Amino acid sequence: MRGLATLTLILSALGAARAQERPWTVSASQAVRYDSNVFRAERGTPTDSDVASITSLDGRLRAQLGRQQAYLGAGVSAHRYRDNDQLDFTGNTLETGVNWATVERLSGTLRYAQNRGLAVYGTAGAPQINDRILERTQLGEATVRFGITSRSALLGSVAHRRVDYSEAAYQDREYRQNVASLGYQYGVERALTLGVGARHTRDHTPRYDEPTPGSFVANRGTRRDVDFTLLWQPSGLSTVSARISATRQRYTQATEADFSGATGSLRWEYRPTGRLSLSTQLERDTGAEARFADFSGTDPELSVESRRLVNSAQLEARYELTGKTRLNARVRHARTKLSDGTGTTGHDNTNIYGLGIEYNPTRTVLLGCEAGQENRSTASPLSYAYRATTAQCLVRLTLD
Repeated sequence: MRGLATLTLILSALGAARAQERPWTVSASQAVRYDSNVFRAERGTPTDSDVASITSLDGRLRAQLGRQQAYLGAGVSAHRYRDNDQLDFTGNTLETGVNWATVERLSGTLRYAQNRGLAVYGTAGAPQINDRILERTQLGEATVRFGITSRSALLGSVAHRRVDYSEAAYQDREYRQNVASLGYQYGVERALTLGVGARHTRDHTPRYDEPTPGSFVANRGTRRDVDFTLLWQPSGLSTVSARISATRQRYTQATEADFSGATGSLRWEYRPTGRLSLSTQLERDTGAEARFADFSGTDPELSVESRRLVNSAQLEARYELTGKTRLNARVRHARTKLSDGTGTTGHDNTNIYGLGIEYNPTRTVLLGCEAGQENRSTASPLSYAYRATTAQCLVRLTLD
């Protein structure tokens, strides 16, 4: 405790003494987390509750090189469980990239992000294992924009996605995806922008089935989307972004996940008062698209099998009680389509709630606590119901 207090004073003094904005940020945090159902066991069966200590260190570098902006962020975290010490692990995150532009009409981005952490337990159809399962998620992407006029542009992008697990029991859930898109955009910045484009995705699950030990059958998939996008800023207090797509998805083995129809998302950021900000999001897409929609190396809150179709709604609210104290609230509902190779279908519904408070006693110190609950219900034999209550408190020290 004395060492932590000393570190707090040092960081506070250094932060107050800074003469100008530094091109780097370093933060250290200590959290304690309680989970009433660590392995997301089915309702009516014994559950394992536990308390985990999470010690994290994160850093970020920024550099301006003429018209180019480069950044590098990395973090490491040690997770230690009081009772289920077989789950102890060290996680890490990484995000790096370049935002580039030429004197004329070309601009774009290069980015790589990865996360290594504990897999989310309770995924429908996954084996229930009371042991450590680590998930590694990677994303590499490049985008380019060619300005035709001050209001119109051609857009292109390519991306590679990859998800791997540490346990052989999850090998049929590992996948790689290659994505390419080309589109056209027209509009006025900070007002209304419309876009249309085509997107093609190739999906590969190398160890989808193992008919004999050591012999694997791969599942390959293709997805084609025609995307229509909108970005609308009716005022400085409100921003609406939307995408609706005509989607066709086909697989060589997992044909029960074949799909043709509409997918898309809608997000509304609104600040009705100086103290209150709201964020609303509606989404209909597969688990893989939801996982990588805004991926920056963070852990997933809800795990869904990559090929399953999910309809979700989320509301987040943030209220400034004082200049140093904030209240946060969030609610999320997800309805997942279930199917297997025998023609059996169904749905499950997951609700996630959270309420928290944050306090900044100084510019460099953050104290926070959050309580939450996660419930899943279903009438399908392809999933099961569970309930989990969580609580977490942390202290974070930041120097920038």
